[in-house]
Parts: sequence; C-alpha cells; structure tokens
Amino acid sequence: MKKVLATLAIAALGALGAVGPAAAAPTQPVAVASCVNAQTPGGVKCLGAGQFCSHKAGYATAYKHAGFKCKANGHLTYR
Repeated sequence: MKKVLATLAIAALGALGAVGPAAAAPTQPVAVASCVNAQTPGGVKCLGAGQFCSHKAGYATAYKHAGFKCKANGHLTYR
C-alpha cells in the first residue's frame, strides 16, 4: 500500500509541474515501486531484491526491518 501511495504522490507532483526550491533538492531518495526506503548505518537507502548488500555490523538488522536478508553471495533477497 505504501508503494502505491508513493507512486501516486510522485505522479501528482509531476502533473502539477512541481517547480521551485522544494522540488530541486529532495531530502530523501525518491522511492519507486520496486524498492523500499530503509535506514541503514550508511544512511537512507532504497533497497530492492538482487541489489548488493553488506555483511558489516548493523546492516543485517536494517535489512531485516526492511524485509530483506543478505545472502552469502552478497545480494539481497526477500525474507
């Protein structure tokens, strides 16, 4: 449901022709339907299945909260 709302919000901003300082510098990465915004030790990331992942301390918890796990081959997969 969140992915659908995010997609609709992006489409609405595009339809309104968002201009000005607010549209020039977003504070977070823009979410698309194929990824999940997650707070990782490296900052806010848009995570998706198949992307590279880190086995460093703290990342496993962030991936778990977002619904992913880091496989031994270094790629994210759904839990």
